[in-house]
Amino acid sequence: MDRNGVAAAIGFPGPIPFSNDLQAGRQLSRQYNEFGARLAADHPSRFGLFAALPFHDIDGTLREIEYAADHLRADGFGISTSYGDLWLGDPAFRSIYEELNRRNAVVYVHPNDARCCTPQTLTYERTPVSGPWLEWPMNTARTIFSLMENGILRNFGDVRFIFSHGGGVMPLLASRIEGFTDWPAVGREKLRELFPDGIRTEFARLYFEGAQAYDPVNFDALRKLVPPAHILFGTDYNRFPIGHSVALFERLPVAPALRRAIERENALALFPRFRQAR
Repeated sequence: MDRNGVAAAIGFPGPIPFSNDLQAGRQLSRQYNEFGARLAADHPSRFGLFAALPFHDIDGTLREIEYAADHLRADGFGISTSYGDLWLGDPAFRSIYEELNRRNAVVYVHPNDARCCTPQTLTYERTPVSGPWLEWPMNTARTIFSLMENGILRNFGDVRFIFSHGGGVMPLLASRIEGFTDWPAVGREKLRELFPDGIRTEFARLYFEGAQAYDPVNFDALRKLVPPAHILFGTDYNRFPIGHSVALFERLPVAPALRRAIERENALALFPRFRQAR
């Protein structure tokens, strides 16, 4: 962080994988979160915590939200794009969103492998090609669409979602979905029923960190759909060196005011306790 001019970082200690062993998931969440909280407590101006949640375990997740927020003082929560066969908009998670909404929580979402698309079903996935190459950007889009289609973004508007990697491929799909107004099998009324506020309005509610999306093509697509205040600097560390994202972002042609906002001010609006970080 010092070598790359990063004053403060909020880490996600790790995803909690889907498992039928609910107790193991609860223990792993607690282990991750207490480690992250110690790091943040030892260096309060440098580190924050997105507490890991065993999201497929509803009762376990509600307990961990309470513990992480009230005792560990987590800055938000970290989850994956899917759990087993369930994407994040599934009605099974409604009680979790009710609690997150009550707390005005920040929820960071990082993609993971999904059961639908694995090396066993995708013949092009062979070393070194793996999920992060193509499937993770797709899985980010799938889970955003799931949240929209099931009304989670509309009904729980006080949950502030941050999606990784500039939203994956979702910025490129918004106009495609809107185009189904002219497909006879769907039409304008059905699309309005599914997305009463409109695809672009719902997408613009979300926040995005830009790791692996600092190419002008990706960045411009995102910028055309979301407010400048909803774009944050991210690095994808430790899968990539911090310097990788710093170099790409420095080469991106953006106005100085927008650069400053992405580098610092937008994050401070969400996490004002870091305002003293330099």
